[in-house]
Amino acid sequence: MSSGPPSVTALIDLSVRRRGVLTQETWIERAITWAGRELTTHIAGWKPKPHVDGPWLQEQINCLPTIARLATQGSILLYTYSELEFEECSGRPEMMGTFGDLFPRKAIKKCPAAVNRPRFRQNVDFHYYLKRGELIGFCSFLLALEPAVLQGAAEFWDTLPRFEQQNLLQLGQFQSLCRGLSENHYPDAFHLWTAETNHLDYFLTMDRRFPRALSTNRNFDFGCSTVSPDELLCSLGVAERDPFPYTDSRPRSYHE
Repeated sequence: MSSGPPSVTALIDLSVRRRGVLTQETWIERAITWAGRELTTHIAGWKPKPHVDGPWLQEQINCLPTIARLATQGSILLYTYSELEFEECSGRPEMMGTFGDLFPRKAIKKCPAAVNRPRFRQNVDFHYYLKRGELIGFCSFLLALEPAVLQGAAEFWDTLPRFEQQNLLQLGQFQSLCRGLSENHYPDAFHLWTAETNHLDYFLTMDRRFPRALSTNRNFDFGCSTVSPDELLCSLGVAERDPFPYTDSRPRSYHE
């Protein structure tokens, strides 16, 4: 008996997860009667996010309900990892993981980083990991690193998981990926490398600049492809788009 086609796997970028939050918080004015007096109060509520400017970006957002359904059905397996979680903590507040989030945390699996930064940056404040510039600096460190130097430090090398040892021994893969990229693209390159080392099919992002930068780099050969939401659905042969769950623009309280 056939078990059906295998699921595709994708590392989901924070740019996609944030756009997958379709609602935003608001305050709703309500008239109440208290002790025989007519009063006005405000209660916390929510409303759908407005449409964005730009047809390309709106098209990507239009794909997200379909991707979320396919993920729920198991046709797409979504992943995140530590560096994307650091980005989430450092970013602007969103209703991620709450009401209106197409991609709740429980629906996303975790995979290990290609190289776990905290192993190399111990005894630092947690806020260190939330700074994009520090990840760029760590990537620069990796680009200049000779794996043989680490192997020579046996007391440290032997503490590394086999997975990370293998990735460090193939560090040239990451170095080739970053060749020709500006340092501003290093974090996305690290995300893509992590997806590759975990044998994921796709790195799903809504950042147009990184794929453009990759298009000029012929130095790397990855099995993992960087795709936008519409490119992912196209690769799966999915032409139709699921409707948005929130079409009424009026503000509503949470109990509504």
